[in-house]
Amino acid sequence: MTSLIVCDFDGTVSRRDIGYNLFHHFSGGRTEELIPEWKAGTLSTRECLRREAAMVTATPEEIYAFLDQFELCAGFAEFVDACQSNGVPLVIFSDGLDFYIEYILKRFGLSDIPFSANRGRLVDGGITVEFPHENRDCRQCGYCKGERIERLRDSYSGPTEVIFIGDGYSDTCATRVSDMIFAKKDLKDYCIKNNVEFCPYDDFLDVADQLVQSGHFRRQ
Repeated sequence: MTSLIVCDFDGTVSRRDIGYNLFHHFSGGRTEELIPEWKAGTLSTRECLRREAAMVTATPEEIYAFLDQFELCAGFAEFVDACQSNGVPLVIFSDGLDFYIEYILKRFGLSDIPFSANRGRLVDGGITVEFPHENRDCRQCGYCKGERIERLRDSYSGPTEVIFIGDGYSDTCATRVSDMIFAKKDLKDYCIKNNVEFCPYDDFLDVADQLVQSGHFRRQ
């Protein structure tokens, strides 16, 4: 059986949620008023992102300077190496914006990792958001990871096991179509509440250890 790993970005690959902090900072905190509706499911991610982006006032230089403070989650670079040495494909699926994912991965020398996300453009002293990846059925997500995982699985011939790693509300659709789930923070709470089987984790060193124990990675 082929195994592949799909990983969230904000708060998972990155130590902190970059999208949340970016919008909060450059809107003067005004985006905070949208979060309760989004978490309650009464405001879709697409509409939430559009409203958040409309509140931002900043130059590209200010935005990229702000991004320089963010770090990767502990062990992620080593985890990428472990995936490669074990022949397990790794891809990042994000309901955030592509420009900061690309910037952070390049900053840490990880530009080779394939990723897919919503599109963010830095124009006219702010940010505009586009959604190039259409969802077939999901009306809640901007970029539905569940639907993308199904399409990714279909691109492989033969049985394929999907291992998903995430941390938040935007990862819930992925839990319905993944075979092994690593969850923390809000995603962990969701899994507990909805009786979804998952593996708790703290960082990527922890994930790698558990994948060794499960036989997905060879012991080094």
